[in-house]
Amino acid sequence: MEYQKYESGNLFMKILEWVVTLAYLNILWLGFTLVGFIFFGFGPATIAVYRLVRKKLRQGDSAYIFKQFRTIFKEEFKQGGIYTAMAFGAAAFLYVDFRIVQALPQTNVIQLLVIPALLILTALVIVVATFTLGYYAEYGGTILNALKKGFWVALISPISNIVILHAFLFQFFMMAYIPATFLFFSLTSYAFITEWIMNKAFNRIKVRKKSL
Repeated sequence: MEYQKYESGNLFMKILEWVVTLAYLNILWLGFTLVGFIFFGFGPATIAVYRLVRKKLRQGDSAYIFKQFRTIFKEEFKQGGIYTAMAFGAAAFLYVDFRIVQALPQTNVIQLLVIPALLILTALVIVVATFTLGYYAEYGGTILNALKKGFWVALISPISNIVILHAFLFQFFMMAYIPATFLFFSLTSYAFITEWIMNKAFNRIKVRKKSL
């Protein structure tokens, strides 16, 4: 009985530690994104979040978060800027496409072919953008190389793709229904779920390579 109480208390403390860490990381992400005038800050701040979430998942380390975040932000400023340009460019392209489709007469071709194609393309962009971050956090290199590798990993990881899309929808509805979560979990809860599932995908790939 005492052992069960100890285990329950230990689990509660771990969950609480994660909640506090993710909330703090999200505040840092928002702050550093604003420091970089959003466009220049978004990419390196997002990479910093993924690197630190990955590190905590692997090592359980949550010390000196601000110092680590600032260091990664400075180191990844260039690659983060490239990621921002690609992510914002893809988002702008999809937004314009959806606006054009909305303005067109709603024929059967639009409803049965064009809109589903745009939704599939949107899902692909979300998955590949997420895997790009995960691959870059795992292996480094360049964002362009991570984009190529992330695309191929996404193609062979259908279950991971489904989890990532559900995580994205969960994040969207959480902020829609509880706007206050934007300050504390607008990115980090998504980063936690997706980094956890991508770790599984990357580990499976490593195992396959070793068995060949």
